[in-house]
Amino acid sequence: MKVLVAILVIANVALMGWGLLSERLRAGNEAALLESQLNAGKIRIIRGEPDTPPSPTPPITDACIEWGPFSAEELARARASLEPLALGSRLASAPMPVTAGWWVYIPPQKSREVAERKVDELKQLGIVDSYLVQERGSWENTISLGIFRNEDGAQRFLESLVAKGVRLAVVGARQQTVRLTALYVREPDEAVSKRLVELRSEMPGTALRAAKCP
Repeated sequence: MKVLVAILVIANVALMGWGLLSERLRAGNEAALLESQLNAGKIRIIRGEPDTPPSPTPPITDACIEWGPFSAEELARARASLEPLALGSRLASAPMPVTAGWWVYIPPQKSREVAERKVDELKQLGIVDSYLVQERGSWENTISLGIFRNEDGAQRFLESLVAKGVRLAVVGARQQTVRLTALYVREPDEAVSKRLVELRSEMPGTALRAAKCP
C-alpha cells in the first residue's frame, strides 16, 4: 500500500513538472513567433541571383552629314567654302566609289606628243585636273577633263571650260567607276546644317545625307 502511494505521488509530481515545462516551451515558442513578427522587415526573400539592371544605351556619337562626291578640284572648293565654320577635327574626308555615266574630254589626238602638247596648253589656261588616256584602243590619246554622274553636270562643266578658252572639249557618255571624295561633318548643329544645304545648292551634282562617320 505504501509503495502504491509513493508511486502516485511521484506520478503527480512528474505530471506537474511536465505541465510547467510545456507552458514554458509554449511561452518560448510564442515569444519566438512574436520576435519573428517584430523583425519581419529584416527578412529578405532570395530568388536565385539578384537581377542585374540593364546597361544604359550609349549615346550615338558618330553621326555625320556626308557631302559629295567631289573631284580633286571640287574638293578644294568645298573645303574652302567650309573654312569660315571652323570645323577643325569635326571635318573629315573619305574616298567614294561612284559609277559615272558622262565625261568631258578632248577627242583622241593624232599622237601622244600632240596630246601632251595639248595638256600643256590646258595648264596654261589654269586647267590642271586632266588625264591622258594611254590604253590601246579607240580612246588612246584622249584627254579626259572630268567625269560626272549625270549629263547636266557635265554640260555645266563644259561651259566653264569654254569660258576659260577651251575650244575642243565635248561631252560624251561613258560608263565607268571612279573614286571621288566625300566630306563628312561630325555632329553638325543647326547653323552648320543650314550652311551645308546652302553650299550644296551652289555645287550641282553633290548631295547631302546622314551617314556614319569614317
